Amino acid sequence: MNLTIRERCQKVASRLKNKSAATIESIARATGLSKSSVHRHLQAIAARNQYSESEFWETKTGSDWLKLMVIGVVYYFGVKEGIGCEKLSEFLSGLRLGEHVGISPSAIRSLKNQLKQGIINYSEALSEKCQPQAQTGICVGGDETFFDLPVLVMMELATGFIFTEVKCENRSYQTWYQQIQHWWTPNRWQCHFMVSDSAPGLIKLALSGLNCVSVPDLFHALRGIARPIGSAIGQQTVRLHKKLATLQEQMLKTTFEDKDKQQILQESIALINLELQVKEQAQQKYNKALHTITLAVHPFDIDTHQWQLKSTLSSCLNTHETELSTLALTYGTDKATKAIDTFRTQIPFLAQGIHAWWQWVTQALASQTDVIEIQDWVLCYLLPWFYWQQQADKTRHPELKQRYLQAESQSQELFNEHPITQQMHEAKLQHWLVWAQWICSKYQRTSSAIEGRNGC
Repeated sequence: MNLTIRERCQKVASRLKNKSAATIESIARATGLSKSSVHRHLQAIAARNQYSESEFWETKTGSDWLKLMVIGVVYYFGVKEGIGCEKLSEFLSGLRLGEHVGISPSAIRSLKNQLKQGIINYSEALSEKCQPQAQTGICVGGDETFFDLPVLVMMELATGFIFTEVKCENRSYQTWYQQIQHWWTPNRWQCHFMVSDSAPGLIKLALSGLNCVSVPDLFHALRGIARPIGSAIGQQTVRLHKKLATLQEQMLKTTFEDKDKQQILQESIALINLELQVKEQAQQKYNKALHTITLAVHPFDIDTHQWQLKSTLSSCLNTHETELSTLALTYGTDKATKAIDTFRTQIPFLAQGIHAWWQWVTQALASQTDVIEIQDWVLCYLLPWFYWQQQADKTRHPELKQRYLQAESQSQELFNEHPITQQMHEAKLQHWLVWAQWICSKYQRTSSAIEGRNGC
């Protein structure tokens, strides 16, 4: 087998560690290289090894790590972030790597182009490989991300597979529809629902272009409420704290003999503390309403683990929307009222998203088994456990994570106690566990995966 120059040099460098057998003749005999070749490599090693870390780069481990670092720098900073080749060359030169790898701007530019072409080739190969042979169910998210021009991104939310990612100034329905034509064919894909913000073009794309349910992005919906009400409460609270600090400072400067001024200041401080208590209570009601809405928008009831039906979800959301409407009369006023009105119109579509997922579940389950007892066991015991497990893994909010973990523990206990769970063969049980994990991942209520591509 023919060795590369780098591999031959590594063999020579490894023999140099044995000082007693470091002559040209002994190295040539041990490595199988000619004496002239060994002599050239020894000269090259001596010229390169100018720093304390240089010896490590001559080893196979060091050489492999060096390649990984250079490629990583060029990919993450050059390809993804758009930093120029001259700056990358300057950075790598500062790390004293110029004697071991090519780090000139032209060399980095060549590597950068190779990486870009490799990404394009991989994307094309993957697109061909991932074309479904039969109609495949998907749940997609659509949104615009920003770096230079807006980038239209459509992604399969459960898997993260990107169907569309293209720069485009125009974000209308027609532009979106043109961009999905290269992959969207109804005989290959069945889109069950699309999650997006309230942009009219995206809603129309779901209803007319993909012929599926349009589901409001819960993150955008809650943020629309949070900004006017939460900001108003926060701003008023900050002003009161500043005023309270000023009065307390004046109180400290007031002499003991000036009792009238002390009394006036004490009364003012007491009034502000009362106002702060009111604001604190409003903040608690506001946080509780948003927290409860977040816990409510799920296919399962978090307390009973039963199916979350359209009517029960709408009733629950309407109750907390009324609480927010009461707060909006004092905090946020017109802007808050409009935001709540917008959220009120989105409630039926949030429920439709859950309904669309349940239809997907029942259709997929019917293709797996027609035994009613097994279907009931899957729907009422297996799926709740896996669903709450996935929600607990995804969230970072401590209170939400605690509630999801509690729901997971309760539903797992019910699942383990069920007679079918205890009697089913291990291989068959494993099949259902994998299936449950797959179908539970298909319920998506935000397009946060797309939001995370901003700036990429």
